[in-house]
Amino acid sequence: MDSFNRRERAQQRRFAEQRDRLFRPVVSRLMDRGVTSNQVSLFGVGSLAVACLMPPSLALAAAIFILLYVLCDGIDGPLARQSGKVHDGGSLVDIVADQMGVVLLTAAATYHLDAFGPAMVLFSAAYTVFIGLVVYANELDLNMRLFVRSKYPFYALYVVGLYRHSDAVSLFCGLFALYYTVESALVLKKLYDYHASRQAEAD
Repeated sequence: MDSFNRRERAQQRRFAEQRDRLFRPVVSRLMDRGVTSNQVSLFGVGSLAVACLMPPSLALAAAIFILLYVLCDGIDGPLARQSGKVHDGGSLVDIVADQMGVVLLTAAATYHLDAFGPAMVLFSAAYTVFIGLVVYANELDLNMRLFVRSKYPFYALYVVGLYRHSDAVSLFCGLFALYYTVESALVLKKLYDYHASRQAEAD
């Protein structure tokens, strides 16, 4: 269960192998202390929540907590694999934790940066719906086209906005809200066609 489509998986596996080697010492220490991958994911989300509470005057602290969240996102998978506890339930927790940055930081941007609320809401909703559809399509092993992943550029722009005490995300989020809405419609059409063809075969 993941958000990487068929054409991305080979590249993602190579990246995962490199990441596993990089984090192996940290993962080994966590395993020695009985820390689970789900606990790492939850710690990451907690760090993200703390970052969202940081006003522009604490931009550096917010950046550090966002970095912790991203690091936890990189460690929980290797920890699950190295401890032999990879399963769909853990993958689901990982996927949800991975997308929380878009959900929470859009709200924080509206509050701290006076970002344009409708753009933030539409970006968060469209992105979340799209990722959910992609995960479902991947479970059916449908051939999906490549798409742009915008969450890390969004995180960077959010930190820039904090440092500058200005809205650096509204235009970005507005454009990608439109992009993910269109992409969601295309994935939904592919899913509809798949189930329609299956029903026709059954009849």
